[in-house]
Parts: sequence; C-alpha cells; structure tokens
Amino acid sequence: MSALKVKVRRIRFWWHLSLAYLSEYRLRLLIILLTLGLLGAASLKIFPVLSRSNYLSLGYVGSYSLETIPTEPLLLATQSLVTVDDSDRPVPQLASHWQITDDGKTYVVFLKDNLKWHNGSPVSAGDLTIAIKNVQITALNNKAIEFKLPNPIYSFPLALDKPVFKSKSFYGVGEFRIVGIDQVDDIVKKITLVSKDQSLPKVDIKFYPTETQAQNALKIGEVKSAIVANAKEFENWPNLKVEKRVEQQEIVSVFFNNQDSLLSSQELRQALTFAVNKSEFDGLAATGPISPKNWAYNPQTKRYDYNSARAKELIKKANSPSLEITLSYAPSLKESAESVKKDWQAVGFKVSLKETKGVPKNFQAFLALNKLSPDPDQYGLWHSSQKGITNLTNYENKKIDKLLEDARSIPEEDKRKELYFEFQRFLVEDAPAAFLYHPYKYQVTYENILPLIARLPK
Repeated sequence: MSALKVKVRRIRFWWHLSLAYLSEYRLRLLIILLTLGLLGAASLKIFPVLSRSNYLSLGYVGSYSLETIPTEPLLLATQSLVTVDDSDRPVPQLASHWQITDDGKTYVVFLKDNLKWHNGSPVSAGDLTIAIKNVQITALNNKAIEFKLPNPIYSFPLALDKPVFKSKSFYGVGEFRIVGIDQVDDIVKKITLVSKDQSLPKVDIKFYPTETQAQNALKIGEVKSAIVANAKEFENWPNLKVEKRVEQQEIVSVFFNNQDSLLSSQELRQALTFAVNKSEFDGLAATGPISPKNWAYNPQTKRYDYNSARAKELIKKANSPSLEITLSYAPSLKESAESVKKDWQAVGFKVSLKETKGVPKNFQAFLALNKLSPDPDQYGLWHSSQKGITNLTNYENKKIDKLLEDARSIPEEDKRKELYFEFQRFLVEDAPAAFLYHPYKYQVTYENILPLIARLPK
C-alpha cells in the first residue's frame, strides 16, 4: 500500500512540474511547434523538386538580347507563328494558315484553335508582341493578325519564325515555363525553365559569346551539353558523347573585293577558287551560295573541284603583273585561313594573312562564316545597289541584278526557282567569291544526362 502511494506522489510531482514548465515556456514551445509544422509542410513541396536529380544545363554560342534570341534555344518554352520544313519552306506552327492580298503587300495570319498560354488563358492575336521593321502589325480579332508591308516580299512568312510570348510577360505555349532570366548590360546570360510535370528536369539555358568559352564551360561541367564548332579536345573523353552534323544553314566563303586591281580579273578569281582543296576543311564542300537542302538549290552549277593545274592555266591567261594577295579572316577561321594560304602559295601567289574582328572596311580577300537565310533571296549580298552596305565584294553585274529583282517579286515558287537556278549559274561562273564549305557542328553531351535529354519534349 505504501508503494502505491509513492507511485501516485511521483506521478503528481511530474504532472505538476510539467504544467509549471508549460506555463513558463508555453510561448517558446508554441513557436517551436509552429516552426516544425511549417518546415514539414514546406518539405512536402520542396523535397520532390530536390529529390528529382533532374537538372540540365545546356550551352549555346552567341550574344543575344531578349529581342534577338533565336527560336531554337526557346523551343521548350514556346513556338513561332511559322517555322521551316526540311527544304526551308515556310510552314505553319502556331498559325493555322495565312492569306496574301493580290498586290503581295498584306498578309493575314490566322492562329490555330485552342492554344493556351502557361497561365491557362487562351492565346489571342492581341496578346502577341512581334516587332518587324517597316511592317504595320494589327490584330484584326482574336484569331487574325494583319501584316502590311511597304513592298511585296514573298519570303515574308519566314520573318515570322520568331519565338512568341504573351505581351508583357514570358508566358509561352511550350511544356516549360521561363522562371528566371539573367542579363548583363541587356545581354542574356542565362534562362531558367521549369515544367509542371515533376518527371521533367529543371533546365538552364546558358549563352557564351565565344566558342572557347562554351568549350571551357563543357570542360568544367558548367554545362552538360552544348553545340560547338570544334570538338577535337573532347573526342577521347570517356564520359562524353560527340555527335557530328552538317550545318547547312552556314557557309564559309572567301569574299573577293571585285574592285581590287588584282581581283577584278575573273580569271584570277576562278584560279584562286580552283586552287583550294576543299577536302581539307572540317565540313561539307560547298558548290554555291545556297544551301544544298534548300528548295531553290541548283545542283548543276559550275564545279570548282581542286585543280591546281587549271588554276595555273588561268593565272597565266590573266597575265597579272603581281600575284600578291592579303587574306583577312575571322579569328575562329584561323586553321581554314592557313589551309587556303598554303593552297594559294602552291600555285604561285604570295599570300599574307590578316586576322580581323568583324568585317574589314578594306580588304582584298576575306574569309568569313555566313549564315544562310531559309529563303534563297540574296539581294543584300550581290545586288549592285547594296555596294558599300551589305554587298561585301562590291560586285556589280546587271544580269544578276535583274534575276534578284524578279525573283523576290514573283509569288509562284516554280518561277522563283527558275530564276534562282539562273542566279546561281551565273554567279558561280563569275566567281565573285569562293564558296568553300558548310561547317560541321558537334553536339557534345555528358553521357549521364542523356536519359534526361531523351525525356524532353521533341
């Protein structure tokens, strides 16, 4: 009986002590319990994100503002009104179709049905912000956008291949939503994207102004996949996958200054073109100014296959008092410039190399990488009215001028194709430039993130 009383006294003692403790420290205990509850609730939301080791960092070479970012890096977040097919023809994407007035100056583009922005609101024509120079843009209703041009340009739909976002926001129509943009002096450095689908990775798109910076980012693992122009350093890395592809929308050419005393000679321009061994370059040999995959490509143009004997014949025929030439080149094309120099020297030219940033104001020959538009219109490069502006070679040929003028003002594709076939035939024969190669590009990817890339929407 005494033992029972002792137990009762102990229970009462601890009970009263606990009540006294709770009374004394109730505020602290309340705060602790509240904090633990909040942390528990937050962890339920945060843990799935942290636990999915789904993170991709993708690298791109180029310096862009928000307005100039190309479509490809943003395909996870949104689409364009118009895109291009495998033959570089414009095809609808967010647009369902478009109509053109008889005078070719007005395009009305119609949106597809049931399009939604990331916030769930329907896509309306009035939501879209598209800036195109010298074009008047009006939303006619929720489904139709009118574009009024000062002059008819039948390649205009290709100008609509730009990423589309809702006005005053970054709501797009893709699987991923933009949640962060890092900029320095208006230049975009990083874009962060996430998806509502927890099985999909968080994605950072990182931009690097030079190839070297992108390659260094790959080496240190700052990005796990990137497209670069040179992958020699990565070929023997055991944990990397390197995929090669031809970038047919780019071309490396030697632009000749056609007003130069030496290079005003067609024979010497042809000789310099025949003298170059295109098989030495890291790319697919080019035959003309238009991409081989383009609907207007002419496969029957004059061929300048490597022929040093023919080059020497043309040099002799030109009978020039001097064979000294300076080849200017962009820094990224140093190896190609050295290869061209070697070939030209082999047929009797005295060659000097000059590295330059940007397009030099005065040059004899300029080795450069040029991006090709999906439309075959090359008025800016070769029309005589563009000399001193975008016509780098100061080229002047009335036949070429007429072909370029007619081809851009005719709506029928078959007629445009005939004109562009003729344009290529005459231009390549005259050789105002040596069209060398379409460069290879290399997709370098860490093998451990290939499963994550495979899950991304195509």
